[in-house]
Amino acid sequence: MPEENPTRNTNSQPADPPLPGIREVMRFLRPYAHGAWRWFALDALLSLLTIAAGLAAPALAALAIDDAVEGRIGWGFRGLAVAMVLSAFIDIVAEPVRARFRAAIEGRLMLGMVDHALDLGLPGRRPFDDGDLQNRIRSEATQLPRYPETLLRIGTGILTAAGSLAALSYVHWLFVVVALAGVGAVTLLMRRLMGKLTAGQTGYDELNSRMVNAYTGALAGRRTIRAAGTLEREVERITEPLQKLVGKMREMMEGAARGAVLVTSANHVVLTITAVTGVFLLTAGGLTAGALLAAIRYAQMVYGSVAAVLDNGWFHIAYFRAHAARVLAVLQSPAAVPEPGSHEPDPGGPGEVRIENVSVGGEEREILRRVDLRIPAGKTVALVGKSGVGKTTLAGLIGRLQDPDRGVVRIDGTPVTEMTRDALSRRVGYAFERPALVGDTIRDVIALGIETTDDTVKTAAEGVEADGFIRRLPRGYDTQLDEAPMSGGEHQRLGLARAALRDTPVLILDDALSSLDVATEARVLAALRELGRSRTTVIIAHRASTAAAADLVAWLFEGEVRRLAPHAELWRDPDYRAAFLGDPAGEAAS
Repeated sequence: MPEENPTRNTNSQPADPPLPGIREVMRFLRPYAHGAWRWFALDALLSLLTIAAGLAAPALAALAIDDAVEGRIGWGFRGLAVAMVLSAFIDIVAEPVRARFRAAIEGRLMLGMVDHALDLGLPGRRPFDDGDLQNRIRSEATQLPRYPETLLRIGTGILTAAGSLAALSYVHWLFVVVALAGVGAVTLLMRRLMGKLTAGQTGYDELNSRMVNAYTGALAGRRTIRAAGTLEREVERITEPLQKLVGKMREMMEGAARGAVLVTSANHVVLTITAVTGVFLLTAGGLTAGALLAAIRYAQMVYGSVAAVLDNGWFHIAYFRAHAARVLAVLQSPAAVPEPGSHEPDPGGPGEVRIENVSVGGEEREILRRVDLRIPAGKTVALVGKSGVGKTTLAGLIGRLQDPDRGVVRIDGTPVTEMTRDALSRRVGYAFERPALVGDTIRDVIALGIETTDDTVKTAAEGVEADGFIRRLPRGYDTQLDEAPMSGGEHQRLGLARAALRDTPVLILDDALSSLDVATEARVLAALRELGRSRTTVIIAHRASTAAAADLVAWLFEGEVRRLAPHAELWRDPDYRAAFLGDPAGEAAS
């Protein structure tokens, strides 16, 4: 689909959905993990082997110690060596397995979010600020693939704790009482911290997104800020959330620190009581030295497993739920453009555009109101009107960058809503004021999405007067984008060359000539006509000279097409002339 330079979003941010539960997050991730579950299953198998080796190790160590006390080396020593080698091997193999699983989900999830973000509407009109949307895609979506892995680690911790308790009960029931008392106390305390950490993470993400969006907007408008002398004010605006951000971070760090202190303190208390109990039983003749060491190790495993479940498990689950809510907010937002149709119209159509009874906007502000407009095939029509009258909106409807609230748009008789996405992109091409330059080299930018020859690329560039400055670049058409400093007008000409190369029956120039001088603009328009003699061209015009060069002018006034006529005829109307107020070339162009 065509692209447009991002603009600042003035819409309020939509509220994120309530924090989803564990089942909701897993149900949400399931389609993105299609085909990757075999890696998760392998991770689960390796985890079970780790549990088995870990639970066997203390018992085997106890046998080895008791055998050593009696002066012999039995099968306990050999079994301990096997268990240690197995654990080491699993540690080496497990991480690559987990990385494959995470990478599979992360790639599909980010692709799905980008795909849906493109359907949310034009930049500046979508329900999320650009910086916030980028943060949700690039940062928070990358965290969610760890969610199933964290659940597996929780299950592993619970199984390890249960197995260790069973082993402790086999050694002596007093050890079980001590372990359960410590675990119960810490669990109650940690649960109280979880809610605060979840709320803190959500607030942190929101503030961070505000800062990213403010910075992105300031970076895009840096020349305006410098010219207006408002740098200090912009710095204050961008950093305004920083103090709150620091507060949220401090709140989360303090909560995590309190949790760590609780876990560490309780661990020492439990192990001390376990050791004292073991020494008492040992002196009473109820334990061997090996059994005492095994009991201490099993107590460590019980407490360590539960601490990992609460700290690295449930706390991470709290973070993931906050991330999931923000990701879901994007994916659950209704698309501005519904799914494409299934019709493949005749590619040889002349390019007639009909806009029938179209309205855009709600009750508070109707941008376009009952617009009827027929753009004859092969003609150049300029859209003229004061700022905010709906020119860009009307141009966006033709290529279905958005859909009207009422009415229908047709190309050669076929509603654009019935066309497939590919069919529509072959019928309508766009060139924007600041086109997105996609590709590694200048050649890639012009030939975006098209298999073509070098000569064809050169011809398109020559037609829009881009060939000259391209040849002056270090490696001409093979120059890397990051090695090609260009002015705004040169950017525009690359976008125009790309549009010319596509040779669509309908071409929309959305402020795509604004950085060119009047003489260059006239030559480019003439070249575009020559490159596509039968092409229907729609130009958003801010200069009288641009409107004068068109065959017809669609004059938009207060959300309606007031007249469709040649520029010279409309120029007699003072309201029409007011649309070009401030254009010094206006009188000459009339």
